Order: sequence, then structure tokens, then C-alpha cells
Amino acid sequence: MALEIVDVIYLLFTVVGLYFTFLFLILFFEKRKSLYEIPLLTKWPSVSIVIPAYNEEKSIANTIRTIKKLKYPKKLEMILIDDGSTDKTAEIAKKFKGIRVFKRKNSGKANSLNFGIKKAKGEIVACIDADSYPEQNALLKTMPFFNDKKVGAVTTSVFVKNQKTVIEKLQMIEYIMIAWSRKMLEYLDSIYVTPGPMSLYRKKILLKIGGFDERNMTEDIEIAWRLMSRGYKIKMSLDTDVLTSVPNKFKKWWHQRIRWNIGGVQTMLKYFNLFLNKKFDNIGLFLLPMFSASYILSFIGFVTILYVVFNALFNFFSMLFGSYAIGASIITPIELSLLPNLFIFLCAFVFVLSLVFVAINLKVVGKSIDLPKGIVYLIIFILIYIAIYPFNLIHSTWKLLRKSYKW
Repeated sequence: MALEIVDVIYLLFTVVGLYFTFLFLILFFEKRKSLYEIPLLTKWPSVSIVIPAYNEEKSIANTIRTIKKLKYPKKLEMILIDDGSTDKTAEIAKKFKGIRVFKRKNSGKANSLNFGIKKAKGEIVACIDADSYPEQNALLKTMPFFNDKKVGAVTTSVFVKNQKTVIEKLQMIEYIMIAWSRKMLEYLDSIYVTPGPMSLYRKKILLKIGGFDERNMTEDIEIAWRLMSRGYKIKMSLDTDVLTSVPNKFKKWWHQRIRWNIGGVQTMLKYFNLFLNKKFDNIGLFLLPMFSASYILSFIGFVTILYVVFNALFNFFSMLFGSYAIGASIITPIELSLLPNLFIFLCAFVFVLSLVFVAINLKVVGKSIDLPKGIVYLIIFILIYIAIYPFNLIHSTWKLLRKSYKW
């Protein structure tokens, strides 16, 4: 009976995975000719760039230099908010001309962003992390999307800058997939995050909806959901590249993903009253069911993996000690079964489809991988990296329940 339940769970995971894979592939083939389209813009709005920073003395100078190279027909206002750094972040920033630096007590990223937005004079506020590096034409490629008065925010394609360690290379693949998937979500009016490396907002709308949520661990997720819940659109400029620094060690990566998971759950719970609400179809009929299903399936997957592993170990040691007790041979011949199995075929199909899915991602965003090592990283990403997610989610949930978490 237990094994039959496991089979059903495997089938459920396969069906859900195939559903979202085919959904995104269908959207891609329908919209592939318009992926990189940028609307025409006749009037360039004024822009303020807000940079929240905390202990970023190693990266802040390069970030400022990169921002200063941004091309735009109007003068850009630059504001840096030092959120109680204990290093020389503020001192380094003050050496650059044309940037206003505010040094404050540590109050969190969201609070710093809200402070900077209130100080900003531009119609559009571009929020850029202190360890991120947008391409020179970033503003020219993103600003036209604000032609539509209902657009409250525009986001970009974020890619990994540092690609030396294994964990960095795996994140490189992940970020490429995220960029491609986020563009597909735009066609469903369901971009659920405006990431920190670079996202742009209409200032009057940000002020109108109350700015960033200072209690949420992922203010960039919550603000996206709030914009959508108020009827505003979020667009993505797939052709706009922004490089960002990612965790270079597993421990740092694990801690970052715990924060992402906790913030995601906080956001989901905050807007759960919209679940299946037709008036908020992008959140109520798509995002909330999708996120809820992913969390539930992650927990089910975690329990299933534990059961399968412990059941296999129990059977092995039972046979081992049983054989020893009766004096039978412990070493038994291994029987190979070559009979076709539905789940073997499904697993093989899903694996091949995953490789195709990633290959399309790489081609669409104009990225490539080194051969043959790149294929090895792809396989590790599909078979191991993704399989780690449920374990991180369990840890995140435990911290959330205990309220033992911080930014």
C-alpha cells in the first residue's frame, strides 16, 4: 500500500512538472517573435537611481562607476543610502561626484529604499543593489515600457557575475532560467518579483501604495504582489542585462534561500485572502495556487524521499542481519530486470525534456555553456541542485515557525 502511494506521488510530481513545462513552452512558441520588442517612447521621464548599501566597500566603487556610465538623454539623480555600515562604504561613495550619500542607523533594506524614494526627485525610481552592474543601455531599454500608464514597475534580466565555484556556476544556469521564465510570466500578467539588482518603479505609484514592506524578508516579492493587487502591470525587458554577485559558498547560498523562502511565505500568507478570487485572476487564480502547490509538493517530496531512503535501508539491514542469523550467504546475485516500466520511461522523458527546456533558455537569452563541463553542470543542476530545494524549504519553515530569522 505504501509503495502504491509513492508511485502516485511520483506520478503527481511528473504531471505537475510537465504541466508547467509545456505551459511555458507554449507561451514561448506563441510569443517568440516579440520577446525582445521594446515599445516606442516619445518623452523621456526624469530618473532617480536609489542604491541601498550595507557593508559593500568591496563592490560599491565598481557599482557607482557602472551606474555613471548609463546612457540616458536626461541627467540622472543618484542617491546612496548607507544602512548603518560598519565599513567604509559611505566614505568610498562620497569620493564620487554627482551622488548624494545618506548615512543612517541600520534599519533594513526596505526602510532604506523607502527613505531614498522620498528623497528622489525623478518620476521613475531605479532601485539597484550595491553589488550589481547594469549594462550601459539599461535605462534606454527599460524606460519605454512606462509608456503604458498602468505599468507600475519594469524589471530586467539578472545574470551571475562571478562564475568560478561550482555553486556559482549552478546559480548561473538558474538565473538564466529565471530570466526566461519571468518573461513568460509577463504574458500571464504574473511577474511575482521585481528583483533588487535592478528594477524600476513609477515613483507616484510607489508612494501611493505605501512603499516597500519593511517587515517582509523579501521586499522585492511583496511589492510586486502589491502592485498587481492594486491593478498595476509589471513588465520585463528581457534584452536588458544586469550582472550581480551571488553567494560563492554553499552556506551563504543556503542562508540566502532561507530568506527567499521565508519572504515568499510571508507574502503568500499576506495575500491569501485573494485565493481563487476572480477579480484578482493573476494572483488569485494563478500565483497563489501555483505557490501553494509548490510548497505542498515540496513537503510531500521531502517526506517521500525520507520514506524511500529509510525503507530501503531498513529492508537492507533486515536482510543482512536475517541472513547472518541463519547462517545464509550475505552476498546474493543481483537480478537485473529489463522489463519496461512506466515510471522509468516518464523519468527519462522528463529528464530529456528538462535538458531541452534549459537549452531553449540558454539560446533565448543569448548565453552559452562551456563543453563538456557545461553538460556536467546541467546534469548536476537538474538532478541534484533542484532536489535540494525541498530540504531548504523545510529548514525555512522551521525558522519561520520559531521566528528565528533575520535579513
